[in-house]
Amino acid sequence: MQALRPLTNLAARNGAFFARSYHGPSNFRVFTMNDMPVPEGDFFEQHRRKNRTYNAVLAAGIIIFGITATIAKESGLIYLNYSPPKSLE
Repeated sequence: MQALRPLTNLAARNGAFFARSYHGPSNFRVFTMNDMPVPEGDFFEQHRRKNRTYNAVLAAGIIIFGITATIAKESGLIYLNYSPPKSLE
């Protein structure tokens, strides 16, 4: 009997979790357009600020990729096969 007590306690605690209720909550509130947030500030200025940051990150990524690819090619880690080998033997 003692061995079943933890299982019955677990079932009693999780009983509400497994129960299905096919109705909405009693405190449900229907939202309207008046409840939506209202935009404020200048859209174009905010867009310009965000776009400046995104462009800086893009430029930094392109520069870092170029430096990495150049170092890898010059160190001999990669061979791009852009020309035939000097000797066929």
